[in-house]
Amino acid sequence: MNEPDLAQAAPASAAVVDVSLLTASSDAIDRIGLDVFLAAIESTRGYVTRVLNQHALHGEIDAAMQEIRVVAWRRAESFDPTRGSFGHYAQGIATKVVLATRREAAIQCERFTAEFDTDRPAAGGDPLDLLVHRFEQRRRIAWVRETVSERDWTIAIELMLTDEARADVAEHIGVSARTIRTARENIAAAAWTANAALRLADRGYPNTRQCAIECIPETDGLRAIALFQPAMMRDAAAVARITGLSKHRVHSRIAHVRKLLTLAARILDGESI
Repeated sequence: MNEPDLAQAAPASAAVVDVSLLTASSDAIDRIGLDVFLAAIESTRGYVTRVLNQHALHGEIDAAMQEIRVVAWRRAESFDPTRGSFGHYAQGIATKVVLATRREAAIQCERFTAEFDTDRPAAGGDPLDLLVHRFEQRRRIAWVRETVSERDWTIAIELMLTDEARADVAEHIGVSARTIRTARENIAAAAWTANAALRLADRGYPNTRQCAIECIPETDGLRAIALFQPAMMRDAAAVARITGLSKHRVHSRIAHVRKLLTLAARILDGESI
């Protein structure tokens, strides 16, 4: 069966229009047949609707279908009819687009206490508002991905894709339940910090230590640690004594707070990724 090369499906709104590519794709569409092409794309709607509804992503269905159309059109030239029907080829694209959509939604889910989607435009509103909103989501997610470890990010994605079946994820990845819990906490803290810092930066707040501290969540004593001067943070025993945090966790908490402060400072400084 045809297997389109879509390691990471790009969103339709981000697709770059290349005239030569579109011309080549048009020739391929002529060979496939426009009616066949459109029917094959539409045949994926049931799958897309079912899976995204199952994961509370009803609002992403239309965007996912548009993305499937764009990707299928752009990659029509690589379709090989000897390896299966175009319907199977379109289904392969749809599967990857749906997976990419679910991955993108991973840290905006309430399971990670990241309120990335609170400002979603109302259904039926201005399409430009929705495009701007999707851009903002991607900006926040990119910063979180930049901050947390590869292992934490992998755990977060696995939790999302398995509806938080923690025991299954722990067994699949080969980590402890405590590691799963810590990864969730790290993702949530990074998401909270990125969201707060982007809001302040968009309102013109300066890159000061006080502003950065305001972006650190209060959970798990993170804000309390952030209030310490950098030199004081080097004394883990003193931090543990003053904050009342466990001596066994204070070192990792201090390291995480430093990462979060750096994240907030980079955003407030106007840096982009």
